Amino acid sequence: MPRMDLSRASLGVLDTLLPPGAHPALTLGISETGFGPFLEDFQRTAPPHLLRAFRLGLWAGAWIAPLLLRRLPPITRLDEADRVRALAAMEASSVPELRQLLGVVKTVVSLHYGGLPEVRQAIGYP
Repeated sequence: MPRMDLSRASLGVLDTLLPPGAHPALTLGISETGFGPFLEDFQRTAPPHLLRAFRLGLWAGAWIAPLLLRRLPPITRLDEADRVRALAAMEASSVPELRQLLGVVKTVVSLHYGGLPEVRQAIGYP
């Protein structure tokens, strides 16, 4: 299977979900966490359906979520506040598949972020 390279639009979705400095104790954003090696391992080991759902979720976040605000995609064309609003609109969509796809993306990001020693230490987890 070829390596999954993230597009600028996909990175825009990830950075919107987990921006740097979003919380005083959890200052790392996704771009500072070494998500690339995690993603390579995820691509090798994840069930194919989960991997496809993750990729489709990133695509939908980048290209469909802005349309929910009646804005032109991709998400990288939007300012930070509208990016957040676009993903919130996707999460609240009446289309269950859109909600589920964003849930998959959030789950994968959480698996990576929650495993970081800096994050575990910040939340007091041994």
